[in-house]
Amino acid sequence: MISVIITSFKEPKTIGRCIKCIADRKYSGITSPFEIIQVSPDELTLKAGKKEANILGLSKREYRHIIDPHKGKPTALKMALEKAKGEIIILTDGDTYFEENAVAELTKPFENETVGGVSGRPKSQDEKNNAFGYWGHLLSDAADHRRSRTMVQINEKDYYISENTFFPMSGYIMAIRNLKFDIPVNVLSDDAYISYTLRNMDMNIAYAPKAVCYVKYPTNLKDYYKQKVRSIGGFKQLERFDVFKKDKQSRSFFIELPYAFYVFKYAKNFNEFIWSICLFPIRLITWIKILWERVILRKDMGKNGWERIESTK
Repeated sequence: MISVIITSFKEPKTIGRCIKCIADRKYSGITSPFEIIQVSPDELTLKAGKKEANILGLSKREYRHIIDPHKGKPTALKMALEKAKGEIIILTDGDTYFEENAVAELTKPFENETVGGVSGRPKSQDEKNNAFGYWGHLLSDAADHRRSRTMVQINEKDYYISENTFFPMSGYIMAIRNLKFDIPVNVLSDDAYISYTLRNMDMNIAYAPKAVCYVKYPTNLKDYYKQKVRSIGGFKQLERFDVFKKDKQSRSFFIELPYAFYVFKYAKNFNEFIWSICLFPIRLITWIKILWERVILRKDMGKNGWERIESTK
């Protein structure tokens, strides 16, 4: 059995598509019995999810929702993980949607008993005709490049497996074995925390690039900084959780530097080359903000937990 956990806050316009792309067996490639667990703090998103489940004819066993106490995604995940019945658990967000056959591709690496978690490939759904749209494609493709170069491709298979090194899974599309481990309620990068926890349990992390998830990225600087300072800055917070035991820190300003050449090489025309150059000061400011908020001020989860990035909805 497969459990699918969808965490979603104020996303009534997108939650239906997210549920459908998984529940439609012909589209998703899901063959085993499944349950979809939607966790949301707001009534509008819960109603929209339930409405889509009714349209799809999902039974009470195939779809259920949980009202979280508005304390953030880690709390929502903890509540859902405690109720998940599947041997494999897929985690995603309510403002994304999977490409055709993504579930089938995402679960393939579990045929290897050493695999504890699998990351799919996020792709930008934005146009590349402006700086923010271009950056979304560049950064998601750079993550694909790093995962495929860091891990080892299995012979005659469409996926990669970690050995001595790995790159953390993406919270937009990831699957884990139901191993019943705990998640701190104040953790900022839950996907990275889960990835390192699995590695510390002597499990491998796999990467299935054909399991594609479409994501909308920020379209203004305010939202860009808010999202990146939280997600990337969460790696600095992880040092306090003592998860870097088997593997070293995988995100830092100096670790990113070698990818400078990739950024220039990625550009295919003059405009894209200019946007690539502009990304460097933006990224530098991002790391300065991370240093200030995560290292000096030691900020954790906000009081309301959920932090909405408006331009990604």
